[in-house]
Amino acid sequence: MTSEIDDTADSVEAPEAAAALAPAADPCPPFRRQPLMWAVHKAGTTLTHLTTHAIALYGTAVLRIGYGSLYLIFLLHEYPNRQALWGPNAPWTSALNQQFANDPGLDWFAVDRWWYTFLGHGGNAWFEFWYHVAILVCLLFVLGWRTRVTSICFALTLMAFTGRNVFLTDGGDNIMSLMAIYLAFSRCGTRWSLDARRKRRQAEKREAAGIAEFAWPNTPGWQAVAELDRTREEIVTFLHNAAVLVIAAQICVVYAAAGLYKSQGSDWQNGTALYYTLHLDWFRPWPGLSNFMAGQSVTIAIVAYLTVFVQIAFPFAVFSKWLKYPCLVMLVGMHFSIAVVMGLPLFSAAMMVGDAVFLPTALWLWLGRRVRERLARLPRPGRYLTSQRLRPAPATPRSPEGSVLPHQAQPHKSESR
Repeated sequence: MTSEIDDTADSVEAPEAAAALAPAADPCPPFRRQPLMWAVHKAGTTLTHLTTHAIALYGTAVLRIGYGSLYLIFLLHEYPNRQALWGPNAPWTSALNQQFANDPGLDWFAVDRWWYTFLGHGGNAWFEFWYHVAILVCLLFVLGWRTRVTSICFALTLMAFTGRNVFLTDGGDNIMSLMAIYLAFSRCGTRWSLDARRKRRQAEKREAAGIAEFAWPNTPGWQAVAELDRTREEIVTFLHNAAVLVIAAQICVVYAAAGLYKSQGSDWQNGTALYYTLHLDWFRPWPGLSNFMAGQSVTIAIVAYLTVFVQIAFPFAVFSKWLKYPCLVMLVGMHFSIAVVMGLPLFSAAMMVGDAVFLPTALWLWLGRRVRERLARLPRPGRYLTSQRLRPAPATPRSPEGSVLPHQAQPHKSESR
């Protein structure tokens, strides 16, 4: 009997002991128990996510609208000077371009020289035609019409104009050329575009007509086609996500390289770099403003140190959920100051548009709702006439008894009557 009681007690205590030991084993992270299996599982999960979930769709849409609008404004702004800058009689001749391309310190692609020939040699009519085509391409890219084609055309347009006059740039052209190539691999027309509007209307028409969504027939041959279509969709999604990551990495490289290059200069180390920059004649569109800012010696020294620190720290701050936003605010303020004080609007705008890829989707959704609400409040053509047409006319009383005025406003009537 004693042994049975002891066995029963042992059987009761065994689960309790196991339960007491279980919490001690749970805190052990999985990568410590099976590091190889954990790494393989994480890699598979990440690859599945990158091939099935497109990231930063609104961010790439903002980049599409921003860069397309910037270059469209640039081409329209230089429209009176287009012949002198890129035309057949421009100072940058083919001989100069060949000498520049043969420089051992430079490595130009053959496509740049081919696009130079394409844009600059063919007569005045040829150049005028393609200049107006470039304006149309930028406009269609901003609107998001057939974005898969127009994104490639936009990248080729930027390459053509940059290769035609390689010295007509302030850094913004180089940034936009790189971003245009990256955007050609992204799904930048999925949001805020005519393509998205067309797909939405087609879906609404099918739903109104009671037509079910298309599905591949359940046969071996069609199922193979369906598998190829699914694979194509995964490849497109993966290329989009890879393009977004490359865009983010490119922005980080630009900031890190600029910050590290500044930190090596003695003028940035002693805080006087901005003082001397504000006295350069090439970067003084507003001499009075430049002189005023140069007189604030302590402030511009602090701004110089803060600029270097933020640029170097930004590639590391992007991995923080909240720290990247103060850095983005300071960087946007820096670029705005460069655009106004130093007269470099294209470069500053290109960098500020690139920073939009780091902003969350929730912010773009909120901004989209606000814009739609504001647009809904604006008066539309014909709205006033339509409302007046639908509003019933007020009834005209034919006698004093039919008047809508209260009794106290009618002296010939009394309450007793």
